[in-house]
Amino acid sequence: MFTSTNHKNEENSADSYQLIRDEHLSSVVISSQVLAGSRILLSTYQQVVFVDCVFYACEFQGVSFNNCVFENCSFEFSHIRRSEFKNCNFENCNWKATSTTNTIYSDCALDNGLTSITSVGRNMIQSSQEEVSGLSNYNLTAVAA
Repeated sequence: MFTSTNHKNEENSADSYQLIRDEHLSSVVISSQVLAGSRILLSTYQQVVFVDCVFYACEFQGVSFNNCVFENCSFEFSHIRRSEFKNCNFENCNWKATSTTNTIYSDCALDNGLTSITSVGRNMIQSSQEEVSGLSNYNLTAVAA
């Protein structure tokens, strides 16, 4: 895992952001955390529950989320690119001014805000359904810009 904090100094203000690369988290609960202006690259999160977290002006690129839950999270002004969400649940999240591009959402429970922004940006929504015979039937819906 590579994490660095960069500080940007200007005359009367100081901004800091994190570069998170190759992070692998599994089976944890992350609550009430704030990440602002950060880049999360090539990381994997499995069975992670995010509760009341803020991802303000963050960029997610090449990130995999498997069996994760996002509850009461804010993704304001964030960008999700070339990432993958499998079996994830989104409940009561804020998506103000957020974009998602070339991202796959497979068997996820999307909230209304996320459903709206996935309709543009060449995202793919996949869902698998069990047939009566017990064989899996995969219905793919690609949504193009």
